[in-house]
Amino acid sequence: MAGMIANLKHSVVYVTLKEQRKALLRRLKLPQYLGDAVECPVCGTHLRQFKPIWKSYLRKTAETGYVYPLSALETFNYQAYSCPACDASDRERLYALYLAGVFASLDRSHRHRMVEFAPSGALKKKLKSYPFIEHRGADLYRKTVDDNVDITDMRIYPDNSLDLFLCSHILEHVPDDRKAMRELYRVLKPGGFGIVVVPIVHGVEETQEQPGTSEDFRWKYYGSGDHLRQYGKRDLIGRLTAAGFRVELVDITHFEPGAFARAGIAEDSVLYVVHKDAELRRGAA
Repeated sequence: MAGMIANLKHSVVYVTLKEQRKALLRRLKLPQYLGDAVECPVCGTHLRQFKPIWKSYLRKTAETGYVYPLSALETFNYQAYSCPACDASDRERLYALYLAGVFASLDRSHRHRMVEFAPSGALKKKLKSYPFIEHRGADLYRKTVDDNVDITDMRIYPDNSLDLFLCSHILEHVPDDRKAMRELYRVLKPGGFGIVVVPIVHGVEETQEQPGTSEDFRWKYYGSGDHLRQYGKRDLIGRLTAAGFRVELVDITHFEPGAFARAGIAEDSVLYVVHKDAELRRGAA
């Protein structure tokens, strides 16, 4: 019975109807948010403000005694979390800003193959609007994506077949995250890049993980009942480097002054951009 319910929740009909309902509710409530204080870089809507994180999340972290204050989380603006027009989160707005700059320098005569893992509706629509980006959505369970794939076993993607990928808040759910990182490196072309973002807490350098823990334990120490670990910053970079990547940290200094404030992005937000350098560059390093 539980399996049937899970299959229903991932079905195309269920997901489509759910998203249509959410979109309708957003349209009805949008007028109260319109203004010109901020602008969503995903949908382009000018707004008075962004919406805070859901009250249910605040209640759950309080009830389970989450050990870190929400203000200690990197790349998390819980006070201006989602766009009331398209529902893009603050991190998705950051991806849109960064990728717009990168895409401006790409060869537009070439189709660049991109995979977005667990794609979000608003950002997917934005990325598909670029005619030179061949966007594919991938997920283990969802039926509304292009590819159903296990990120630790992506044999449907040949070696060196992707120009770029977006792996946002995925690895903390994956039991063998190191294997997933090696797979991401394998499928990326030399000279390609990806964005890898996971929940990071300021001051936590070593990853904390303890298999077999309860959901309440994971809420308390990892910030969500379905997270399998709390990454440490130094350790995350170390794991990605061990998989073969060169890791670049992209922060507020990369962008035009005022860009973060205008897009509702926290000033301490950081993108972990991973590169698969061409062999000649790796050999010369």
